[in-house]
Amino acid sequence: MKSKLTGMLKLTLLFMVTAEIVTAQSKPLDVKTAINMALANNSSLRSDSLDISVADYKNRELAGSYRPQVKYSSGMEYNPAIPSQMVPGSLTGQPSKELVPVQFGTKYNLKSGIEATQTIYRKDLLIQIKSAGLNTLIAKTKYNLSKEELVYQVASTFYSLQTNAEMIRTTRHDYLNMKEVLSIAKGQYENGLLKRIDYESLEINVANMESQLNKLLTQYNDQLAYFNYLTGLPASAETIISDSISNDLNSPLKGNNLALREDIRLSRQMMESKEVELKSIRAEKLPVISSYFRYYFQSQFDEPGKAFNGDYLTKASTLGLSVSVPILDGSRRKSRISTATIQLEQLKLQSRQQEEKAEMELFSAKGTFGNKQQQYSITKKNLELASKVFETRKALYTEGVTTLMELLDAESELSQARNHYMQALIDVQTGRLDLHRANGTLLTEFLKSI
Repeated sequence: MKSKLTGMLKLTLLFMVTAEIVTAQSKPLDVKTAINMALANNSSLRSDSLDISVADYKNRELAGSYRPQVKYSSGMEYNPAIPSQMVPGSLTGQPSKELVPVQFGTKYNLKSGIEATQTIYRKDLLIQIKSAGLNTLIAKTKYNLSKEELVYQVASTFYSLQTNAEMIRTTRHDYLNMKEVLSIAKGQYENGLLKRIDYESLEINVANMESQLNKLLTQYNDQLAYFNYLTGLPASAETIISDSISNDLNSPLKGNNLALREDIRLSRQMMESKEVELKSIRAEKLPVISSYFRYYFQSQFDEPGKAFNGDYLTKASTLGLSVSVPILDGSRRKSRISTATIQLEQLKLQSRQQEEKAEMELFSAKGTFGNKQQQYSITKKNLELASKVFETRKALYTEGVTTLMELLDAESELSQARNHYMQALIDVQTGRLDLHRANGTLLTEFLKSI
């Protein structure tokens, strides 16, 4: 019943993911849907998730070492020359001889049985079993790091696509504006009101703008193919990116959460794992106590046809306890302890460096986000001003009051102001993304906020 229910749940999940992909290709894709698609479909992430199952099965393998071990064995021997044993001659009716050789055994020996062993006490293995859950935690942390990286790549690529899409729209708008101006200038040139060199300069500007537009389109398509790869879609999929861009300028930080960062958590887990390894190596010098039970049948005969004759069949069983204590191992254990100790010290230094790096990244992300907030406010005002100047210059040029160069300068300023504004708006989004990543809340607060 449980397996059927699991199968139904997997089928339902597959249907939901497939429906989401189909829907995403028929309507604009927002960043939240894109991230969910990537988390469900990205092959690299799915591969990393299997490491958790691998760690779980290795833990089961380790636990199985402390459970009863039973094996069956069977073998047959043929003795072309039966070995002899020297016995006193008086035992064989030859008192004149001190020792005479007497053959013991048979030509054929068939033995079959089972042996069961049970480890009663082995300290190093107990230490490893008790800390087995740590291996699963390490696998999960590494998976979360991969997941975090994927979320960051998808979100940053999504914002970059929005930037390029807006630049394409503004460049196309400016291109159409300049084509309109070129049409007006052509009439002025044909009527002798505009110099040829000015008209040709305007043609060059329009051609350059068309070339820039084509370049932006090429870059966008290349970036879109990479975005499709991240989300698990075919590279040729015609994905439509939502043009809705949040203008929320508030800082997302609600306190310092550096302890929640996956890289810091992984550093601490690796130190703990190395400490367990050290304890396990030291415990190898302690006694190992095991019990065993053997039960087998043995048949000894001289002719193959008597192999299963009950007259030649015997059975035996043994129950015992064994204790082994290592005495000398050529200083191998001592060297392993020294190696693990140095490695633990390395991990401690790396962990301290990781924490210092995390603090630096958070401090830098805070400062950068504040600067991007200010830059957004500045570019927003500049765009409003540049739009007014261009419309005024365009009206004056149509009336013949202003020169073509003044109009071109106004158009160039407007184009730059639009691009700077859009870049600043997207920079705020990427700045928020960097803040969440530096603060360890990319997989929690960030995903809730989008």
